[in-house]
Amino acid sequence: MDRAETTRRLELLRKRIHDGKFHVAPHLREGFETSLQRIRTAADGLVDETTVDGRIRSTLLMIAYQSDREEWKDLVSLKQIQEAYFERLQNMFGQPFEMMIEAKVDPYHFAEWYASDQARVKETIGVADDFVSGTIEFWENISDPTWIHLEDSFDTKAVFTGEIFPDGRSNVVSSTGIYFDTTILPDPFLKMASVFEQMDVQDRVTEILRLGLQVLQYKELATADVPKPLVAVLPDRHGLEEGYRKFVHDCATDDAVKHAARLFGRRFSGIEELTDFLKRFKTSGDIVAALHQPNELVFATEWKGSLSDHIDRFILENGKKLGIAAPGQAVFLQLLTRFSQANDSYQRSRELRGTPIVRAETSWLWFNWMLRANAQGLEGDALTGLHVARALGTTVKREISWLGNVPAAALIEIRKTGAMDEIRALLGSGIRQLVDARPDNFHRTGDKVFDNLYAAFQSHEKQIDVLRMKKWKFAGLDVGSFFVIGGIEMTAALTGLPLFGAAAATASRLGVIPTAKDLKEKFGKLKEEGAKLNSTGVGILFKHKP
Repeated sequence: MDRAETTRRLELLRKRIHDGKFHVAPHLREGFETSLQRIRTAADGLVDETTVDGRIRSTLLMIAYQSDREEWKDLVSLKQIQEAYFERLQNMFGQPFEMMIEAKVDPYHFAEWYASDQARVKETIGVADDFVSGTIEFWENISDPTWIHLEDSFDTKAVFTGEIFPDGRSNVVSSTGIYFDTTILPDPFLKMASVFEQMDVQDRVTEILRLGLQVLQYKELATADVPKPLVAVLPDRHGLEEGYRKFVHDCATDDAVKHAARLFGRRFSGIEELTDFLKRFKTSGDIVAALHQPNELVFATEWKGSLSDHIDRFILENGKKLGIAAPGQAVFLQLLTRFSQANDSYQRSRELRGTPIVRAETSWLWFNWMLRANAQGLEGDALTGLHVARALGTTVKREISWLGNVPAAALIEIRKTGAMDEIRALLGSGIRQLVDARPDNFHRTGDKVFDNLYAAFQSHEKQIDVLRMKKWKFAGLDVGSFFVIGGIEMTAALTGLPLFGAAAATASRLGVIPTAKDLKEKFGKLKEEGAKLNSTGVGILFKHKP
């Protein structure tokens, strides 16, 4: 670093010391103070670098790093970044989004319909391409503070990975949002920019529009006025940092070689030997016959047919655009791309101190194989979070389907009422012990999360029944029967309507029930109990149940 930068960093350090924001361990304090006192300033007002020792230099590096990050965060908030991002999307896709909602179709069907008209495609392609290039420029200018905000946050974070973007037919935050504070989603346009260039005009319009509509589905959650962001869209470092791309590629290459050794039951010295080996196979059947672990070569869990059929299908669907024709090339490409994706998922979530959310079943398999190949793993809260997230996306979603469709209003209300910690504790109850015993047993922890939720909903319903059965009567009716989830319905008896008003007066004179004044007081207590019950985390979820 030059002398001016050293001087700037020294001033930052001295300011932190003066403000009481910098502390040195007692056993290191004397040596640090001695090093600091040796520093001299030259005649030009800048630091004499010969008087700055290694101890101080390493400290200055740390101070500058922290200060620069704080300066970025002070300059622009995460909320401002997200609002600016979604404003761009709203301007571009707002009108078709409204049309899609009105037509009650998903982004896939709407985008395909829109691009089926060549006139519309011709009108749209220029604007669509400009939007993608503008989005890339947007992230080039603002990616650093976006990453810094999310890296430095100590909130619980779910990091969506394994796919370009969440499926447009469902909302991933409907499940992650009841356990994690913030769900981090990748910007799909940056990830797909190089792929768009290879598409014909019609396909490009279809994909850009579909992705725009999918992302816009998260606008309400991303821009909600809550203390901790429900959703944050983050640019993929693959598209912005050459060093990161190389790192992930190198990791994926190593994992591909290790996994190929398991598949074929033999060692490979490196990637060159592996590619030479795969060139020997003329047909997909030849490769399958050579496999020792065929169940660990997966192209798509949803595909029907044999493994050799899958290899042929992969070549048929991707051969032309990826430049492959031989079955060995297809296997190698699958190994490399899947492990690239898995390593990116791991590194991305690790840097953000979050839990990777891998929803696609095929991606989930490769992610776990990547962890196994490197003896890598998540620990403590991160591993518990991974088990809960997996349970919410599989076991719970299967057994309590409406929990995969919790409306945005409920997720926002949970945060505004401070009920998030209650739900997180409920879902994670007993999970840590199971994870410690069997870190890879996701089926057992899935059942436990479901049991926790089921028991909580049963308990909540019993409490509602207790309120309903209160033996306070009015005109021959149970007051408790007026109780409904979400509030109290006051009957005509208390609104002064003639029929129930007359019945109330007669009943009161006969001493059958309390006076209207007494009844209103009791109704008030009942209403208060109901409101308290429904303001709990489980209560909020329960009242939004279809």
